Amino acid sequence: MNVKKIFVAFLLISMMMLSFAVPVMAAEAIVVEPVNIEIEQEVTPRTEMTQIFWRTYDGQLQMRVWSITNGRWLTDWMDL
Repeated sequence: MNVKKIFVAFLLISMMMLSFAVPVMAAEAIVVEPVNIEIEQEVTPRTEMTQIFWRTYDGQLQMRVWSITNGRWLTDWMDL
């Protein structure tokens, strides 16, 4: 018999034997006890991210502020 065929047969038999052992190990019950952990955290304010948009309307420079954080306009168009 060829050495290559013997080696492949050995590998296949080894893999087959390992596949039978895995379900037995997976079936073992793992008991995890709940742990009471008290986490003391403060609510800290975060800076709101904004973007200013500029336009010229009827010859007048205007600006408007967009909230990137909340996804909405914070102001109407204001003349400068």
